[in-house]
Amino acid sequence: MTVGERLRELMARRGMRVSELARLSGVRQQTLYAILSRNSSRVAPQTLRALAEALGVSARCFYEEAPSAPLPTRRVPLLGDVAAGEPLFCEEREGEFVDAVPGCDFALRVAGDSMEPLIRRGEIVFVRRQDDVRDGQIAVVIVDGEATLKRVYHLRAGVQLVSDNPAYEPMLFTPENSDTIRILGRAVSVSREL
Repeated sequence: MTVGERLRELMARRGMRVSELARLSGVRQQTLYAILSRNSSRVAPQTLRALAEALGVSARCFYEEAPSAPLPTRRVPLLGDVAAGEPLFCEEREGEFVDAVPGCDFALRVAGDSMEPLIRRGEIVFVRRQDDVRDGQIAVVIVDGEATLKRVYHLRAGVQLVSDNPAYEPMLFTPENSDTIRILGRAVSVSREL
């Protein structure tokens, strides 16, 4: 099985479109289309690592035989809602768990439309705990005790949070206009309920 065939299979199992994978992985859509249409198994290692991370699998799976069983899942806590709009207090839901692919530590339900069309209101976003992300990656960010889901950009003046929905203006947080800002984790996958 070629890398492109395996990638197509992994995307299908998650119901993920090329545009979604491009945004989650940081790999350009043109590159993804080239991988998907190629019969070659030669893809740059850093590209495979980024794709594997976005899909919640090991990069080794691109070279192994396809498993006959479904991809392994595990239960992660659904901690509550996260804003995809203005920051809101993230309310924890006690004892609620959801199935997730490996590489996720917890899940949040999206409230708001600022990350549309990639991530829609009501969807569950799966998050890997980490203190920082690369510029342009989507993260759960805590600003003065309230949580929001945005693309993160590190600027000299502070941290800029950007929505995918053009109806929302970028938000710049500096020491002058916020007491605390911290990244809780990176969004690695999204689940659509059918």
